[in-house]
Order: sequence, then C-alpha cells, then structure tokens
Amino acid sequence: IYIYIDDIIIANKNIKEYLKYIKTVLNILDKVYIHISIEKSFVAYPSVRLLSYIVNGEGVAKIDNRIAIFKKLKFPNTLKTLEQYLSIAG
Repeated sequence: IYIYIDDIIIANKNIKEYLKYIKTVLNILDKVYIHISIEKSFVAYPSVRLLSYIVNGEGVAKIDNRIAIFKKLKFPNTLKTLEQYLSIAG
C-alpha cells in the first residue's frame, strides 16, 4: 500500500490479497469518516502512473530513466537515423 498526499495505491500480485487490502483500507477510512469519490477511483488496474513512477503488482519503478534516453536523442535528419529512432521508440 502506497500513500501520497491524496492518493492511495494498493498493489498486489494476488487478487484475493488485493481485495483484502482494499477492504481493510476502506474499513480504516470509514472509521475516521473519510469518504472516497467513486468517480475518481480506479480499481484492479494492472499498473498506474503516479508522479514519475509506475506502480504495479511487481512493485514501484521510476520512469524518468526511460524518458531521459529519448530526450537525449537528436532529431533524425536522414532516412537511416529516422529508421534507427523508430526502432528504439518501438
């Protein structure tokens, strides 16, 4: 369970444990009279971006490093460099 200001991220590889954590968190919030907006809630997403991180069942990964590679690339000015750029970009 990860909490940042007004975000609560619950990640788990096992769906039964995931649902147990959701129930626990909702019970705690209910006891202290904190209510969650259903419209702003996302449940059972395989991964979520939060700030410069990706959170999923595997854990937390920083995404700045992957973006930095593309920021360092120069704009392709020949067909060959364009092909190389597109092969990296996927």
